[in-house]
Amino acid sequence: MPASSARETALERFRNPDPWHAPAAYWFWHRLPDEDTIRAQVRQMHGAGIRSFQVQARLSYPIGGYLDDDYLAACRVAVGTAAELGMVVGIYDDYNWQTGHAAGRAVTGHDELRERHLFWVRIPAGASEGSLSGIRSATENLGPAAMDWHYEGGVVAWADWRVEYALVVKAAQSMEGKEEGEHGVAAERPELVDRVDGAADGCRVRLAAPVPDGAEAIVFVSARCATSRLVNPVDPVAVDRFIEAGYQPFADALGDFFGSTVAYMFFDQPHAVYYDWAERTGDLRSAMPFHESLAVSIRERWGGRAPQVLAAVLDGDDPERLSLRAQFYEHFSGHAMETFLGRLRAWSHAHGLRQSGHEVLGHVGGWALDTAFANWDLRVNFGLDHFGVDGYRDLTAVDAQDALVQLSPVFGDSVARHHGRGGTMVEQYFVTPPEGGTPWSGHWGLTLQELRTTAINHHLQGMRQMIFHGFYQTHGHGEDHESLRNPRFDFPPGINFEPWFADHHPRFALESARLSEFLEPVSPQSDVAVLYPLRTVWTAGQLGEQATALGDWARALSASRVGFHLVDERDLETAVVEDGAVCFGDRRYRALVLPAVTTLRSAASLRRLRRLAESGVRVLASGATPAVYQDGPQTAAEDWAELAPAVEVFHAVPGEAVLRGLAARRERTAPTLRVPVGSPVRWRGGPDPAGGFRFACFAEAGGTVELLLPDGPWHIEEWEAADGTVRALAAAGSPVALRLEENALRLLRVHRDAGSAAGRADTTEGSAAAAGHGTPEWSAPEPLESGWLLEIPEDASEEAGTRRAIAVTRGWERQGLTAFAGTADYVRRIELDTPVPLELTLPAVAGAVAVAVNGVRVTERAWAPYRVTIPAGALRPGGNELRVRIAPSAANRYYAGTGLRAGPEPCGLLAPPLLRHALRTPHPGASPDGFGSGPLRERP
Repeated sequence: MPASSARETALERFRNPDPWHAPAAYWFWHRLPDEDTIRAQVRQMHGAGIRSFQVQARLSYPIGGYLDDDYLAACRVAVGTAAELGMVVGIYDDYNWQTGHAAGRAVTGHDELRERHLFWVRIPAGASEGSLSGIRSATENLGPAAMDWHYEGGVVAWADWRVEYALVVKAAQSMEGKEEGEHGVAAERPELVDRVDGAADGCRVRLAAPVPDGAEAIVFVSARCATSRLVNPVDPVAVDRFIEAGYQPFADALGDFFGSTVAYMFFDQPHAVYYDWAERTGDLRSAMPFHESLAVSIRERWGGRAPQVLAAVLDGDDPERLSLRAQFYEHFSGHAMETFLGRLRAWSHAHGLRQSGHEVLGHVGGWALDTAFANWDLRVNFGLDHFGVDGYRDLTAVDAQDALVQLSPVFGDSVARHHGRGGTMVEQYFVTPPEGGTPWSGHWGLTLQELRTTAINHHLQGMRQMIFHGFYQTHGHGEDHESLRNPRFDFPPGINFEPWFADHHPRFALESARLSEFLEPVSPQSDVAVLYPLRTVWTAGQLGEQATALGDWARALSASRVGFHLVDERDLETAVVEDGAVCFGDRRYRALVLPAVTTLRSAASLRRLRRLAESGVRVLASGATPAVYQDGPQTAAEDWAELAPAVEVFHAVPGEAVLRGLAARRERTAPTLRVPVGSPVRWRGGPDPAGGFRFACFAEAGGTVELLLPDGPWHIEEWEAADGTVRALAAAGSPVALRLEENALRLLRVHRDAGSAAGRADTTEGSAAAAGHGTPEWSAPEPLESGWLLEIPEDASEEAGTRRAIAVTRGWERQGLTAFAGTADYVRRIELDTPVPLELTLPAVAGAVAVAVNGVRVTERAWAPYRVTIPAGALRPGGNELRVRIAPSAANRYYAGTGLRAGPEPCGLLAPPLLRHALRTPHPGASPDGFGSGPLRERP
């Protein structure tokens, strides 16, 4: 495609983003909606710029009604309405969350398919009995509503206890039995067990004879959770039944929309429940999903050595045992992925749908691999093999918690790029309350500025589309404050019940979609590959040193504005070295980091690392170093000692100077951005398929950045995400200095094509210079401290029709309106002799703002700086009515009287507005672009 045609196509996509780049939402259904409600809410989403959704039945939805005829008929109305509007729909594949139960429909009448787990009992020397008691479900942490969801009757009961493996381990780590493994663990000895006395809450194991002196017995027993609504995720028959009960009804009801409006299936955290018990000891911290098909695969893999492998899963820190542990988790995760995710994908593909979804992420909400779910041993899900899981998806997805810069988006983008894709969906939710809040009370205090900042940062880390969690069907009720069961406190906020949503969300949504479209074709300039220490996780657990080390590297590289991706050890097998860089397909890195990596697949991995180092690729390591091979002779420590002189070894993550030195000096070969030390600017950029280079930069607190260009000529375009315009910018020399105002998002495309219209400065598109605009001179600011009234609309939920004097030095929550969180107008008169342009600045405001003068809306602002130019044409001599409409968060309405917050949150104007008068209008030659070589100039 010619460059001009490619550019026009790119511009069209930028100006009119498709539903895959626009924000999406989980549409929470709390009850069965009628047709009018369905159509109204789908249109509300569409009007707000949300162009894709997934229906999600929440815990307040009657569990017995999930997937019944009425539910599916309602889904069909929703999909049909979306089709009329050109929206995309994904099928969220289960009730509430945690794929694998279909609200219990999958196991109803099929008790044998309920989740089964492997436990273990240790019996000391001289004893012939051991017990397993106090089994605790992780679901208990979520409260009674969740227990009712996961378990029939809300109680956990176990049945069908049976012995799976039994062995005797001598204290000196040798075993007695029919066979003795080379690593000191006995072969399978089921005849050691006389009987198992099972009960609903545990079991007792009786041996045929006492355990010999100096030894202990380990008996692995399994049981079926007789009350669980979840299927056994490692039982292929159970998974097929889940698909029959949970997937096929959607095909029957919506199949004619499949492959068009209905585009994909979405799984969410598929896993069995995590269980702990009083007598549990050893490295594995949860019971393990188990089934005969898994047992058969274990026998096929290890034969008579299966017991010693399982014993190594529990105990031992010598290389031989850790090697077996890694082998087991690789086998277990592969079996689980193929049994569960493989079947889901096969069904989706057979029905013309793409597969998406995400597993449990221990790093959600932070940088370290053990940020979340620390009480669960996630190795018994899919082994924490996120690269492996992504192989079963067509669309990568992760979740992100709270309004934080975190690892999830870059990790999602990394695994997608490993599979030849790029970009990730990010499910965004809020859990951590502010100071004074209580767990699970959520974040009704969300502002659009906070959401916008979060979304932009995620986009700059690799997010293609945000899925907001969630769009509410109802805002719940105030009679109780129970988490999850009351919709009001089920992962709030319900974004559509925020007062700022209707008027202000559409602009945010379009900006987010345009930013996503702008970045879509970019091959990001990422210089560092951080090895995901999968096998170290398998041997050391998710709470090991590597969890913190990887987080420290990721956080430090991000803070130093050094682009990075995570890579998998499997990438090393295909690595190619070119000009001092390691290439994994089309991904190219100058440095490879090993964050406390102690376990590698085999000696071949270290040989590959040696080849990289000898070819000029910088190999860096911190913390613990390789000492275990999963496969082959255990020579890792010796092999590493030979390699260490060629590797840069650090005790911890090195300082910023070292990290910045990892970035390539591209200004001689390709355009790039440079962020001065201390600048808060975040950016993402690189080459695009049309031969240009694209850069997106964002500064939450304002900052500076420099555009570095090789010898010219180069042409610079600025693409405006706010309105879709593109203008050419002129700059003399390199570097080109750029100042970003607070919360500014700037998108630049640099190219050599002098023939394009936007490449000629004298025919700019949307250029303020060409239009003769510039910066006016203003008078000194005048504080408007007095004379304000607060007017609350007649249709407000509370305080309707209120009209009262109000101070603008503090929020209205401190002036008697502690529970009011709706939209309200600050009104004041301004006297003018002659109409001239005015500049209104709101130094401190809690909420999104719409400014009107004399009954005519001038503009809106939903994030700082809250600065508005009022044109002279909107004004008149004499008195003028200035109206500032504030739409705050919903926090004070929904937390009032609950005790879930320490006090009300700020609402409205918090400081006197400032007004300036234009002293003269700008002349046509004024420079608008904010670019220049040398001293930086403010952008208007």
